[in-house]
Amino acid sequence: MMRQHGAGTGFSLPRYFSRPRPFWRTLLDAIVFAAALTLVVLILDRFEMIDVGTGNARAKDGDSLALNDTEVRLYGIDAPELNQTCGSSSGEYPCGHDARDALHNLLRGKTINCKSLETDRYGRAVSICWDGKLEINKEMVRQGWAVAYFRHATAYAKAQKEARAAKRGIWQGKFEMPENYRARHRPVGADMLGE
Repeated sequence: MMRQHGAGTGFSLPRYFSRPRPFWRTLLDAIVFAAALTLVVLILDRFEMIDVGTGNARAKDGDSLALNDTEVRLYGIDAPELNQTCGSSSGEYPCGHDARDALHNLLRGKTINCKSLETDRYGRAVSICWDGKLEINKEMVRQGWAVAYFRHATAYAKAQKEARAAKRGIWQGKFEMPENYRARHRPVGADMLGE
């Protein structure tokens, strides 16, 4: 014979099921849930990429370009400054101009699409750009005309290792990291120009 739960059976529900929950506890749980949800939304929004546009782009230097009317700074890479020189077995050469020319060649006659992760302090869209499936940022590092900007990202470490091993671009000889070059040539009291 089966015994039924109920009065006289010696079985009772635990106390937390039988007492109503205090209002303050329910309110606190709701506030914690809302705060956690807001934090998740903010984190996801931070990494959301915003479409900058599609069209013809013009290289300004080795790590920045103009796409339509938008100034774009290529995310995660750092190229020699426009006036920077580097060394090779045949002497000094204008690696800043060569880096700009390399970016120009990647952009010339192509339809470029850029997606921005953020805006830098100069108002530029910090972006990843593509020519179809070719990622321009990565290709600049792979060709050796930009370095992986580890202070901001590690995404291009493998491409840099490949360029360095093959002595491509600036890896063919001696060069100063662009960030260090900027710091040495920054006017007294000025911000980090060109970053």
